[in-house]
Amino acid sequence: MEDRSFKKEAQADKSNGNCLVCNDRASGRHYGVYSCEGCKGFFKRTVRKNLTYTCRDNRNCDIDKKQRNRCQYCRYQKCLQVGMKQEAVQEERVKNSTPTSKTTLPIAIADGFPLPTYGNDEMPVEAIRDAESTLNMNSVPYVEMQSNPVLNICQAADKQLFNLVEWAKKIPHFCDLCVDDQVILLRSGWNELLIAAFSFRSIAVEDGLLLSTGHYIHRTSAHNAGIGAIFDRILTELVNQMRYLKMDKTELGCLRAIILFNPDVRGLTSADRVEKYRELVYGALEAYVKKRFPDQLCRFAKLLLRLPALRAISLKTLEHLFFYKLIGDPPIDTFLMEMLETGSS
Repeated sequence: MEDRSFKKEAQADKSNGNCLVCNDRASGRHYGVYSCEGCKGFFKRTVRKNLTYTCRDNRNCDIDKKQRNRCQYCRYQKCLQVGMKQEAVQEERVKNSTPTSKTTLPIAIADGFPLPTYGNDEMPVEAIRDAESTLNMNSVPYVEMQSNPVLNICQAADKQLFNLVEWAKKIPHFCDLCVDDQVILLRSGWNELLIAAFSFRSIAVEDGLLLSTGHYIHRTSAHNAGIGAIFDRILTELVNQMRYLKMDKTELGCLRAIILFNPDVRGLTSADRVEKYRELVYGALEAYVKKRFPDQLCRFAKLLLRLPALRAISLKTLEHLFFYKLIGDPPIDTFLMEMLETGSS
């Protein structure tokens, strides 16, 4: 019954030029059905990477333009039910990997991650790396701070908000979004973005965090201040893993761009465009890793595994900051709006 209803819906929407999955405006026929760029990219990524999802409700979530990002399981099921063909994705991959000249590259597939079909023209990693250089503080001499580590972290974060806006402006396509969407994305991701930055910076030191202000906080000081648990999580799940992988600035920049382009944030007016930009970053990072580290077949997957850790740690960090009453509900939207509009006119 469910399949028939989806097919009936598909026939009705076909004449309207709408996406059969979410009813957004279709960009053409993709994998057998009319769909938008967002659902096209979602289906392709799911099939190529053999991703599996779970539904938190009863596997009957509404999938439309506003809610398509809330349940990946139901979205993928609807893709299949309206007629999207998995084999069409595989055929496209084979077609795109066919050599066009005598000089060919070996096809390597690592843990279900095939060679990317994205080029660097739309999301050049060079631009992402250059943006990351604006936050490079490795050359700044540091001084160990033994008192008020939480206050020092908050002060560093406050100063870095200015740099964060400038960084975001340099990420390809971010300024193509309306200012309201830019504000929403930065408001949603600022905590994760800053934690990722100072975690990467802290690779250079042992058992501590190196802040953008040049202050170094040892884990002993953090434990004495009552924030030892979250501090140790940052060291173990982020800093140590970044050090183990020998993560470079290009990879860090791509991970932060993925965080920035979060299509699941409520209130976006162009979630489909944000989703497309995130897809481009995924592709650019994958291509870069395979070219730069051809012998590390699982590196791309290991990099992406830092994202869930970053998300969990950022949420716990906010709890600590609210507990210590060091942040409340400042007019961050106004601040971000003013910063983003500076020089944009």
